[in-house]
Amino acid sequence: MAAIKTAISFILMMVSILFNTFDALIPGFIPEPKSEEELVEIVERFDEYSLADEITVVKQSSFSNAEMHTVIALQGLVSRTSPAIFIDYGNDANKFALSELEKAGYELAYNDENGNPWNFESIIERFKSYITDSGYILYATPDNHGQLNTAINLATINGWLPISADLEEVAVSLGHEKRADISKDNIDLAYLKAFYNEYKNCFRNDTLVHLYYYAKGMRDFAIQQNIFVIYIEDADYEGRLFRDKIMRELEPASFIFGWCQYEIKFTESASRFGHCVIPSDHSYNLSLLASFDSNDEKIGSVNDDEVELDPSKHYVAIVYSDGDNAQWIQNGFSEYHKWQSYNSDVPVTWTYAPIISEISDVDVMRTLGALKKGAFITGPSGGGYARIINMNPAELEAFSDLTAAMMQESGMTVMTLLDEIKDGTFEVVMPSKLRYFARYENIHGGILQLDPNNYAGGGGKVYFVNDKPFVTVGHSLWYPSGNADDVTNEWLAEQAAIINAKPADITSINGYTVINVHPWTVGPDDLAYFVSQLGDNVEVITANQMINALSENIPHKNAKPE
Repeated sequence: MAAIKTAISFILMMVSILFNTFDALIPGFIPEPKSEEELVEIVERFDEYSLADEITVVKQSSFSNAEMHTVIALQGLVSRTSPAIFIDYGNDANKFALSELEKAGYELAYNDENGNPWNFESIIERFKSYITDSGYILYATPDNHGQLNTAINLATINGWLPISADLEEVAVSLGHEKRADISKDNIDLAYLKAFYNEYKNCFRNDTLVHLYYYAKGMRDFAIQQNIFVIYIEDADYEGRLFRDKIMRELEPASFIFGWCQYEIKFTESASRFGHCVIPSDHSYNLSLLASFDSNDEKIGSVNDDEVELDPSKHYVAIVYSDGDNAQWIQNGFSEYHKWQSYNSDVPVTWTYAPIISEISDVDVMRTLGALKKGAFITGPSGGGYARIINMNPAELEAFSDLTAAMMQESGMTVMTLLDEIKDGTFEVVMPSKLRYFARYENIHGGILQLDPNNYAGGGGKVYFVNDKPFVTVGHSLWYPSGNADDVTNEWLAEQAAIINAKPADITSINGYTVINVHPWTVGPDDLAYFVSQLGDNVEVITANQMINALSENIPHKNAKPE
């Protein structure tokens, strides 16, 4: 029996190799790269609008949860004509955006005509003309995925305002009429399937929003851009099959905005259809910010790709995986901003979601304004969060085109890829897939974060593809317990000692190490202490500089540090 199992396992492995690398066996199979003009067209998939001269600013704290969801929907409906509502969630990014809007000449209206801060009734009354037929959709509660998201989808289709049951009297008193009622509907999987099949042609087929009820992001943007909104629990097998059907029917390299329950299961599912996930469950005001062009400088413009190497040094690139999701850049990015406040001379490299350049240009401006020293590379895996090991050639072509387009738009030249080494096929499969990215001149190479071993599963190995280096993480600052409170200076010093023991050799991969920093266990203070423990024989450079150094100084062949 054991022999039979071994034979079956071997056969499956070989079939996997053949299916995943068939494109690698055909000379010249890799398609020609798109032109710069074609890449621009790929990026500009969302409609842009002229902002209203007066921007109405409402505060989240002024509304109940149910009211807030209605105001978000109203924001989306208004933005289809001229974005005019900004919701202030009280964070630093919102303060910065409002300041930039004011500098750009927009009038900010914080109060109604009576001088009072906007409340639910006054904001609905202010923008009632944007609600089709003064209509509303009655739904039961915002505390239910199906009820809330179906109401949002009906708002997208019909232009009516979603109103939860406890707000119906207010809506009627303001002169609105009920046009649809789903409040008594049992929105189970069968309901969602029927709804999707009936209305799917009303929505765009290159984007999906996957969002649970307790998140307030993205729904204004979904209404504005005609994006279908749904949420399926990853633990629901039948539901996942339905979600797979939706993703299968999207165009390759679609964006899946929002978030999920189980990260790996969800991203693998999206990747099987060539799509990428944009973590954005708390991305706010995109229906306005995506049309606010506030910044001409690209996030990749600060990259310094050249460094004069010292043969007596071991070179490390510290990659802080802190900015790889959109909602964190737009709301927190606190590790980045705290590190910049230190005025450190250590050039840390930060992963950064390139789509921010397209959907929230003002956040690029905020990021660059805080930068003291360092550089940016894409978050995983290029255009968005994906696992390319699961993509077939057609899907990979579309996703690599998207990645090249997003990197051209953002100015970044080095990409990050996140994946997992599951079996012996990896060494054959991955290099063949990297060729799709390496065919683009504006992609100079990449950093591979590979599980297992907390992104260090590749052991520092470098793959040369089209003479471009794609180097794996060689060391991961990721505390084993996953608890930031457990990190000690003793442990950090031990990690630094491992790096200090590495050799100096600028002519081979032995002389270079990519260090991944896990943001949820190793904070800026921890990183500062780690850096202070590095010896004089170790020098920190940016990931961009390392990619350039590898291209210039070591043999262009796959190699793993000894």
